[in-house]
Amino acid sequence: MRGEVCDIKKKLKLLAIVLGIIGIFVLLIYFGIFWRTMLCLLILIVVILHFSVTVHLKVSRAEGIDIKAKWLFLTLYPRRQKKAPAAVTGPPEENVPEDYDIPEDLDALIESLEKSDEEEEASASEEIKSEEAERPEEAPTEEKSEPETEDKPEDEKPEEDKPKEEKAEEPPKEKGKGKIAALKEKFNKIRPYIPIGWKAVKKFCKAIRFEGIDIWGVVGRFDAHEAAIYYGIVQKIVFDLLAKLGLIFTLKIKRVDINCCFVQNKIDGAAEVTVRVRPSTLIAIAFCTLVNFLIVFFRERRKRKKAAKEAAAAPAAAA
Repeated sequence: MRGEVCDIKKKLKLLAIVLGIIGIFVLLIYFGIFWRTMLCLLILIVVILHFSVTVHLKVSRAEGIDIKAKWLFLTLYPRRQKKAPAAVTGPPEENVPEDYDIPEDLDALIESLEKSDEEEEASASEEIKSEEAERPEEAPTEEKSEPETEDKPEDEKPEEDKPKEEKAEEPPKEKGKGKIAALKEKFNKIRPYIPIGWKAVKKFCKAIRFEGIDIWGVVGRFDAHEAAIYYGIVQKIVFDLLAKLGLIFTLKIKRVDINCCFVQNKIDGAAEVTVRVRPSTLIAIAFCTLVNFLIVFFRERRKRKKAAKEAAAAPAAAA
């Protein structure tokens, strides 16, 4: 019952919000300030989209992985878990049939169960006997004689298989109509769009900023030679990874500190980074990419139409 009341309240709130928005638009149109308000609203949306979405990532061997995502004052991750409604505690209801009398003593309970079992067995045996009495006696079944197979005359022989009809020879394929030619044709259609898509992907990646990169680690072995080898391996992995990420994304390094310990067998470390992305930048890149795609699309269509006209006019000029 409470769940139904909550659903009704939510629906009423949503309906009130929709009606309020419609009323505001009607008032704006009535007073003649609709377009000014829409312009201010558009500017406000642009300013809000200029704020970055922030993802804070912290990884450590002791604490594990911790991720937090925020935009303005909103926490996108982790979301707050809704509190489950408290269960109503009370004595469990026993499903007891109305006709059943609960005996007070245990002996009486056992005797009643034995009696009920005996009654069920007796009723089952009576049903079996009545079914056997109702069945009619089955008449003896006569053995069916197998039908005599007529001997076929020796003169008759199965018809010989007809010679298979030779498949009609397929006409030779025209040049340039194979699978490779079809693939080349498809590739030539999408070829003008590849540079635009590649530039858009690079801009998208560069718009993602990794800021405040803080990495520290400790590598140790009892043997000094092994400790130096492990230290060099960890250094190479960390700095190679940062170099490759720097080619793709925008990096701002705060600290990278890898230490070598010669007195104990140990490996430990932690990393912390903040990833920022501006929604306005991503929308601008997507819009510019779409415009470039449309320009290339109309240009290629104009070229195809021109080539088709030239191909149609060539036979007429030769005649």
